[in-house]
Amino acid sequence: MWLELLARLVLPFVAVVTCIALALRRTRWSEAALRASRWTYSIVSPLSLLYFPLKAGGVRPVECEWTFSASLAVYSLLNIQHLVGFAIFFMISVAQLPNVKHAIAWSFLACFALGFLVEIAEGATGIHHCRMRDLIPDMAGACIGAIAVLIERRLAPLRTPQENAV
Repeated sequence: MWLELLARLVLPFVAVVTCIALALRRTRWSEAALRASRWTYSIVSPLSLLYFPLKAGGVRPVECEWTFSASLAVYSLLNIQHLVGFAIFFMISVAQLPNVKHAIAWSFLACFALGFLVEIAEGATGIHHCRMRDLIPDMAGACIGAIAVLIERRLAPLRTPQENAV
């Protein structure tokens, strides 16, 4: 019971720390906040994979489904939990890389790697279903996150205060 609660709090915890770091940018605490955000992201994200063997009580390998088809791809897009989770993870990943030239590409890579590792962990422990087609909603969620990031970047100049306003 406590393990599932802890697993459900991992992403919100990293999101809160990242939001605090974003709120503190352009202040004297921005560097320390970004450092704390990066440490939280880089420690908590990989450790979240330990949820599977801890819940299973060890390793109990099962066979993974590697089948892909158009109908399975469309059906897998109904996995809202993956879509939302990976959209949030994508945005958090981009936030860790301010002023990095290819932050969006690196964030897509992080989403793919985490999604693949989650499926491998599910297959190694028998927890949930190890289906490689779940990478489809993972990457679709990353695309939703990318759209949100691109919209935010386009709107950011519109929010800057006008210097000549009296």
